[in-house]
Amino acid sequence: MSEQDNEQKIKTISFTLPDELLKQAKDYAHREDRNLSSVIRLALKRFLESEQAK
Repeated sequence: MSEQDNEQKIKTISFTLPDELLKQAKDYAHREDRNLSSVIRLALKRFLESEQAK
C-alpha cells in the first residue's frame, strides 16, 4: 500500500480531553518531536492492544 493510499484512509474526528491530559500529550509530542495526532493514535493503539490481551 502506498503512502497516498494510507493517507486516504485517515479520518478527522473531534473529541474532548481534560486540560491537564491535553497538556501532557502536547508536552510528550514536543519532547518526542511528533505531532499531537500521532501521539493520540499511538496511545489509542497501545490501549486497544492491551485490552485485547486481557
